[in-house]
Amino acid sequence: MSELPFTYARTAASATRMLQRYGAPCAIKHTNPGAYDPSSGMATANVTSAQSYCAVFAMPQKYINGTLVLQGDQQAYCAAGAVIRQGDTLNCRDSFTGEYRDFQVIDVKPVSPAGVPVLFVAHIRG
Repeated sequence: MSELPFTYARTAASATRMLQRYGAPCAIKHTNPGAYDPSSGMATANVTSAQSYCAVFAMPQKYINGTLVLQGDQQAYCAAGAVIRQGDTLNCRDSFTGEYRDFQVIDVKPVSPAGVPVLFVAHIRG
């Protein structure tokens, strides 16, 4: 009798379902530097947006040190459907007020056992 191989794709799908049920929709905005315009002397920026689901929590007090992690920083658990990068803007529900607003992604770590992204844990500030 052979066992079925374990796949993390099912784990990622379960994480996404849980974030859809208990989290909230969010928008991930990524700004790409555009072409340089010599007449204006500036580069244009291309903004791309992707939809996902996330759950936002207050940053645990033990991590707040006043240098890398500041008071008011939060942590977002985001579905693995869209890639989140450092410097992106995350429009999601604030865990303190419950209202949607923009947060800057300070750091992001993918949870990806065996190279399969299950979810992203983002350190956000806003």
